[in-house]
Amino acid sequence: MSADGAQITWYNSTLTEPQTLSLPGEGEDGLMSVPSEAWKGAMRGGRFGTQALTRFLAGMIDTVPGEKQIKDLRIAITVPSLTQSLGDHLVAALESLGAERKNIFLQDWRTSFYYYVISMRRELWSGDVAFLRVKNQQMVGSILHIDRSVKPAVVTIDEIASADVSERARGGMNDEDWDRERDRRLYELLGKLFERRNVTTSYLYGNYFDRSWAQRSFQYLTFRRHAFQGQNLFSKGACYCVMARLGYVKMPDLLFMGVDQISEDIGIRIRVRGKEQYQVLIPAGLNWYEAHCQIDMIPDAEKSVTILTTPADGGETVGHVLRLDHFPERENRATRLRMTIYFTSRNRCEIEVEDLGFGGFYQPTGRVWKRQVIL
Repeated sequence: MSADGAQITWYNSTLTEPQTLSLPGEGEDGLMSVPSEAWKGAMRGGRFGTQALTRFLAGMIDTVPGEKQIKDLRIAITVPSLTQSLGDHLVAALESLGAERKNIFLQDWRTSFYYYVISMRRELWSGDVAFLRVKNQQMVGSILHIDRSVKPAVVTIDEIASADVSERARGGMNDEDWDRERDRRLYELLGKLFERRNVTTSYLYGNYFDRSWAQRSFQYLTFRRHAFQGQNLFSKGACYCVMARLGYVKMPDLLFMGVDQISEDIGIRIRVRGKEQYQVLIPAGLNWYEAHCQIDMIPDAEKSVTILTTPADGGETVGHVLRLDHFPERENRATRLRMTIYFTSRNRCEIEVEDLGFGGFYQPTGRVWKRQVIL
């Protein structure tokens, strides 16, 4: 879903793979138009915007085949880029329709593309994977790279190069001259993408790219490489993501580090039956918006909590101390603390520790200690 349109891909046990719906009124690009008020509701909220967003999502969900209850659906929404505000508005709209929060999945387009790629045959991503699309009147080329020198292998997607195809770049050229110029610009863009890389597969998103004007570029693109063109890479990738999280498909041992993925493990050392052990609370690679952990603890004379962060690439573990200043005077091991960890951005971790008292012996003071950790 974006300001430019929306698309639905769905899956159930009767299908062999996710299927994208063809709906009445969709454009040549396979997208249904999104009312401006609905998109404003997703981006900014507000009474009327939220109502418009809710109506639009309800209408889209109604197009999914078969008898269904929204509370039984797993719903993934993929957007160009994900922010806390956008995520909150989408979740609120779906919950108002009856969806349960645990069944709502949010992600950006890069994450969806990653899940699409690794759900294909392994030979298609044995090397680097190129991705081309048009964004803001620019042909943009990105590379999905798998670093297999570490365990688990780390996947990144980086925007490498772009080429201007706006009317300003055209500068009054006639159609024939402009086709030759676009072909030249695309050919140079591909050269930058493929230079010193083993690109095994390329994906072209949308219907902008066409062999009728990109003859030389398409020859270069397909020479000893696989190349595919489609309009449902993001919606199908989002569907594969949910299938993977629910265990319907087995994913390879890869760690995706996209723009919304947490880059470090968040953990703590605890004592269980007198033995100290390390416990991961939030693993690296999780979407920051869905990264949330809450645990209860009984301190044993400690007046601080230390959170450990470990980079996914195996770097040095760092301890972050949250001091429990003005801790209530109680007997040892007679306090229950609730620690909540969540993220407000990919690199900003919030830690809160709340005093819950101790049963009928000590009442909660309501005191909350907070610390922010920048990763």
